[in-house]
Parts: sequence; structure tokens; C-alpha cells
Amino acid sequence: MTTTTAPATTVRALRFAAKEKVAVVDAPLPEPGPGELVLDMKAAGLCGSDLHYFHMTHEEMRHATQPRSPEMTPGHEIAGVVKAVGPGVSHPRVGDRVAVQHYSGCGQCESCRRGWDVHCERGARVYSLNRPGGCQDELVVTAKDCVVLPDEVSFPVGAFLACGATTAYQALLRSEVRPGETVVVIGVGPVGLAVLAWAKAFGLRAVGTDPSPERRAFAESLGYSDVHDSAGFDIQAVVPGGANAVIDTSGNVHGRRTAVEVVKTWGTVVFVGLGPDFTIDPVPDLIMRQVTLRGMFVFSVPLMMEAVAEAGRLGVDLAPIITSVSSIEEGPDAFADFAAGSVGKSVIGWE
Repeated sequence: MTTTTAPATTVRALRFAAKEKVAVVDAPLPEPGPGELVLDMKAAGLCGSDLHYFHMTHEEMRHATQPRSPEMTPGHEIAGVVKAVGPGVSHPRVGDRVAVQHYSGCGQCESCRRGWDVHCERGARVYSLNRPGGCQDELVVTAKDCVVLPDEVSFPVGAFLACGATTAYQALLRSEVRPGETVVVIGVGPVGLAVLAWAKAFGLRAVGTDPSPERRAFAESLGYSDVHDSAGFDIQAVVPGGANAVIDTSGNVHGRRTAVEVVKTWGTVVFVGLGPDFTIDPVPDLIMRQVTLRGMFVFSVPLMMEAVAEAGRLGVDLAPIITSVSSIEEGPDAFADFAAGSVGKSVIGWE
């Protein structure tokens, strides 16, 4: 093993102590095995999926749709500096700044060889779900999951690109919207705001909708003035003829219904937000208008590499979306604020 500093045997970590309660605990840190490395954590983003478990009892966690142990550190949006590497690791190297794709597949099946660890045929290990997440001082990760960050991409933005911001990037690619065309974003939480940021860099007209006055006001403060109340949203008054593409980040039936209604003939709808239930009538909703409907889940490692590079190259302004960077000691309050509906992106940071 090549190392500059011997990793600590225990580290501070956040854990779901009880329903709607997060605590700071001491957690064990193993030595990195073959193909693994130790990250000195710099940023761990809080994602909406973390809130599912925040609102659960320990027993509910163990029997959730995606079961997890209460002893598992949360935080799948991970960025840090490589501190030590295990046997067989030549990339990345000690001292590299990296973000981590949170689905870690076997590396051998067809899906993994294409970079799509999220669809690993042998079952992916997921940071914060069935292996420790990033809300701890140091973390053992698999080297192949790491994407090196250019200097112009900060650690909080790198953590955002490890999930929400690259999800937004891929959603726009999947929509096949072209420069000069219009995309409507349903929901302007962090992922929706990232769609607006990418759309601006791509030369698109981007329109947002959201029921929350606070979220709409925050979006406007970032310079996105074409954001509307989802209640009574009139696409013909805003975009006569309808949108070329619609991306739903809300994951609820109302947002999905709106997405199908406001897309124009020959347009594309991309469902990103996770949530149950939706009824569609294929004839008027899709067939008679030649509409393409796509589902999208996470992204590949190569696509994350592309998004990281493009964010730096295009100067995509993701940093203002991050409204809170809290220390690990402040982590319990950060989770509580996030659960209370704070706008923007919340991050646990070590700088």
C-alpha cells in the first residue's frame, strides 16, 4: 500500500440516531483493500433520498424499499482528497481531488463495463445505503468510482456533481433539446435549479414551475426569472405551442401530469423525480402528438466524467445553488433544516 499518512482507526461520522434525529458518533475506518483508497472528506451533499430515512424509525429503515442499516453513514454525494491507496491502485493518486459516483458495481458485467454500475447485473453497492457514505471525516471508496475534479470545480460543487447536478446534465441530454429551443423544468429544487444552470450554458430557453413561493423566489435571486407558480400554470401564455422538452424533477403525479400536458407535438418528456403513481392515456398523451416519454435514473461513470469536465469548461454556475455548508458537528442541525424545507443545496463540509 502506498500512503503518505496512516489513516485513523476511527473517525467522526453522522448517523440516524432515531426518527428525525441525527447524531455525531465515532465510526471504524478499515484499511483500504485491493482496488480501494481512503478519502480525506471535503464535502458531502445532502440529497432528498437522505430525507426518506431521516423520517424513518430504525425498524422502518431495515424494511424499506431499499433497506439500510441504521449503522450506515449517510451521504452519497461525495468529494475529497485521496489520502491513501490500497494494493493495485494507480489511478487516482494520493493528493488528487475527486468526486465519487455513488453506485459501485462489480466492474465485470456488461452494464458495468459500459460504465453503468447503477444497473450492475450482480447488484451494485451504494454509498450510504449498503456501504458507508460520505458524512464522516475519512472514507474508504473503490478507486474506479472516482472522478478527478479540475481545480476550477470546488469540493461542494464536486459533491453536487456526484448526484444531482450530473442527473440534471443527463436529463437535458436525454431530452435531445437543441440550442434556441425551450425546456420546461417541473420543480426548482436543487436538481431543477441545476437543469436551469446547464440550460443557460447550453443556450436554451429554460422555464421553471414550482408550488413553493420560497423556491421560486430563490430561483429568481439566482437570475432565473422565468419561473412560475405551478398552480394554474398556462403554457400557452408562456411558451405558445408548448415546450420542446419537459423535465420533471418533482416525482409526483401533478408534476408528471403537467409535464405531459405542456410538451408540444414531437416533444420529449423526461421523468427524473422518484415517486409513486401516474396514469397515462397513451393515445392523447403520446401517440396522437408523437411524444417521446423517457425515464432516467442516475448516470454512468463516463457521463459523470463528461459533466465534471463540461462544468469546468463552460463555467456552469452551480455554486450559488449551494446555500449551506455545515461542519460535521453542525450536521444534526443541517439535516433538521433540510427536512424543514430549506431552499438550495445543503452540504456537510470540511474546509
